[in-house]
Amino acid sequence: MRVGVQIVSSHRTPLIEIYHQVHNRIGPETELTSQHPLDESKLHTIKYRDQNIFIQFSMINIGGQRAENIKLSISGDLKRDSPRENYGNVFNNIYPQMAPGQVHYLFQFMNYELLQYEYEGNTGTPKGIKNSSFTIVAEYDSGKGVINWLLSLPSKVMGKRRFKNEYTFYPYMAGDELPPVEYA
Repeated sequence: MRVGVQIVSSHRTPLIEIYHQVHNRIGPETELTSQHPLDESKLHTIKYRDQNIFIQFSMINIGGQRAENIKLSISGDLKRDSPRENYGNVFNNIYPQMAPGQVHYLFQFMNYELLQYEYEGNTGTPKGIKNSSFTIVAEYDSGKGVINWLLSLPSKVMGKRRFKNEYTFYPYMAGDELPPVEYA
């Protein structure tokens, strides 16, 4: 809704924004049957639901014009846990175009990846939220046209894109409270 209002209201140029959203999803009910701990001749059934808490990062064009040649880069010391520390092809490619109002999923952090751990042997104990951060930089051009070409000429001569937007994320920005549950 916010994206639609923003596009209609004010921006005549492309405007790429990075958004994060905290999710609190609970999966379908699952049954697990095993032997009863006190009487092995009886079966014991447990019903449970998996809970998945994560932070999703998305790129959105909230401007009123198509963005072209979008280049994303990321820097900072906040990383996901192994083996997911690589973000895949999200930051290694040029996105050719993005229409107004279009949303593109980037990546996600699991809630435990935002915590510092103190390890004793193979077990870790959470010791608070990490103090590190990361910054995503989006560089892009506007759509084709004579006026856009003239306005972007100085930046093209310098070998840069016309627009640049930065987004910095710190783990405390995810908040202490969870949003309402989403049932799958």
